[in-house]
Amino acid sequence: MEHLNPSHRQILDEDLQIIRVTLATIITDVRHFSARAADAVQEALEKLDAAQKEFSHVRETR
Repeated sequence: MEHLNPSHRQILDEDLQIIRVTLATIITDVRHFSARAADAVQEALEKLDAAQKEFSHVRETR
């Protein structure tokens, strides 16, 4: 994997945060249309949380 400099890591971290906030914001509206779709968004949030945790861990060790 290509090593990212600190500014690229920060931008990637911010992008992940934006995606998370966006998904968390729309999940209630999505649920009005489809419970299955909302469940998928919830699953995406959980996976994104795991990805952010791993990304944070990798950032701290470099």
